[in-house]
Amino acid sequence: MTGERGYCGEFGGQFVPEPLMWALAELEEAYSDAIASPEFVERLDRLRREYAGRPTPLYLAENMTRKVGGARIYLKREDLCHTGSHKINNTLGQCLLASRMGKRRVIAETGAGQHGVACATAAALMDLECAVYMGEVDIARQESNVFRMELLGAEVIPVSTGSRTLKDAINESLRDWVTNVISTHYCIGSVVGPHPFPVMVSEFQSVIGREAEQQALAAEGRLPGKVVACVGGGSNAIGIFRPFIGQGPELIGVEAGGIGDGAGEHGGTLCLGEVGVLHGARSYLLQDGDGQVNETHSISAGLDYPGVGPEHSYLKESGLVSYTTISDREALEAARFLTRSEGILPALESAHAVACAMEVAGEMSADEYIMVCLSGRGDKDIDIIRGGVEVSGRLSSMFEEMNGKRVALITYATGFFPDREGSAVIIRAMLDGGADAVEIGLPFSDPVMDGPVIQETSGAALQAGSTTAGILDLASTVRGSTDKPVMIMSYYNPVFHYGLASFASDAMAAGVDGVVIPDLPAEEMGPWKRECDAAGLETVAFCAVTTSDERIELISRMSTGFMYCISTLGTTGARERVPDELPRFLGRARDHASCPIVVGVGISTPGQCREVGALAHGVIVGSALMRLALNGDTAGISSAVRRFAESLR
Repeated sequence: MTGERGYCGEFGGQFVPEPLMWALAELEEAYSDAIASPEFVERLDRLRREYAGRPTPLYLAENMTRKVGGARIYLKREDLCHTGSHKINNTLGQCLLASRMGKRRVIAETGAGQHGVACATAAALMDLECAVYMGEVDIARQESNVFRMELLGAEVIPVSTGSRTLKDAINESLRDWVTNVISTHYCIGSVVGPHPFPVMVSEFQSVIGREAEQQALAAEGRLPGKVVACVGGGSNAIGIFRPFIGQGPELIGVEAGGIGDGAGEHGGTLCLGEVGVLHGARSYLLQDGDGQVNETHSISAGLDYPGVGPEHSYLKESGLVSYTTISDREALEAARFLTRSEGILPALESAHAVACAMEVAGEMSADEYIMVCLSGRGDKDIDIIRGGVEVSGRLSSMFEEMNGKRVALITYATGFFPDREGSAVIIRAMLDGGADAVEIGLPFSDPVMDGPVIQETSGAALQAGSTTAGILDLASTVRGSTDKPVMIMSYYNPVFHYGLASFASDAMAAGVDGVVIPDLPAEEMGPWKRECDAAGLETVAFCAVTTSDERIELISRMSTGFMYCISTLGTTGARERVPDELPRFLGRARDHASCPIVVGVGISTPGQCREVGALAHGVIVGSALMRLALNGDTAGISSAVRRFAESLR
């Protein structure tokens, strides 16, 4: 696939200062000689087997498959390699090559610390001096790997320039190599850089794909329908994709979607970048209008990089591989889900691929199967996973403040009932009465989940001039007067018609914390959730007494704010008593959910509120309060809310 000077089509090359051209020529010749040497190949194979722990298994994730539904999900377990990731495949090859060349010192860059640990490990094995460049930002978030490198005898050199992440660590490594090129080998960590580095790293990592192909055929008798891998620089993806390119399976590379599509918010080089030159090669690049390299963001340090390997750029342009992004939040949720489902804690880099695989598997049939490269284990990310991802923070802070001491009271008010100003007064009365959060209802002409009270107030609100833009403006007004969480409840069509991305963005700009959509089940929620994750909005999905345990887990994954548990079958409105089946249902919800559970629909008295509150993290009251509004008793709303709030204390 590669031509002269490592070109894949228009991508690749050797864009380096002249002092390095000699070193690259020396390296290319030494590499060509080594891979043609039976002695070198045999020793490398032996190290892979006896030291790195190859072959790694291809594992059928049965629990995960059952919970996600659709295609069977296989994991190529690179997390089981010595040092905890696929990086050892490359560093054993490069350090063995450095020894063969007579180089007694190796340098490396690292982001997540996995390549740094792998390089320090191989250097210790082969008695080589080792220095690892690491950005200060990454040092702070990967302290355990820093200690491991130092314990292995490597010098970890902090990089304080630029964004202080992987990009800048590569810059400093190249500067070191220019200065010490006679005695030093640069053990680059991915399929990036000037030729021959991408070719070398690709070859050393292709052992992943060779094994996976044989294992897949042995397990299933045919190739997978899809192969999924995360892409930062892209070495694990190239490694597993290599034997499948053009052979039938759909290949999907997953980049860091971060927290949005703006500059500095993501690491989606192939999805959102342009062709440029960085770190010695022509490839896709995140850059501004003047060709300056943009800063990037990802919850995973290993994907926090503005470039990508040139072979990936070629594979994108040729259509042989498709590329997508997964947000920080989606990756974090996938890491937790895989851990709970299979007892396997993935690296956050790998969790991006897991999140994508969960999404695509659900769209496939049960007789198909997909393969995911689980490139590393997540021990290094424990503190990040524990901390989670902050969005607006108001909803999560609300539940954290309760922390078992009391239950949150969330009240519902129909926006623009009796008119815009009147609804603002009603919401203010609710907040003054002690509501912990408020839902503003976006009136819809055909509200299938709503009972008579909400139907009547919604119809009147539409007559009073309610519009989607008007409700967003009302939410902005409410946000200006309170620090409590403000949510919008809407049926899906008004949001869909407004535009998912536009609604999410405008809601966030208005100060909305989350959006509740009763007619959007988990199976249909993916596009909306991606826009919410990108904008920073919390999502809320619904479950009912008829919902199975497996679906509760699926619904919980789609709920970043809380899971809305419908207390009874039927529409909104008052009920005489709490249904007998509710305690068991909420017990199942608590057992299988990974987010707060909040109960709504039919909660109409303080006594019911107290009874339900003992089983949940929050209670939603709507129809009982809007009935007062229908009767013109705005003054009574505040005292009614106070009684509900007191019942939960």
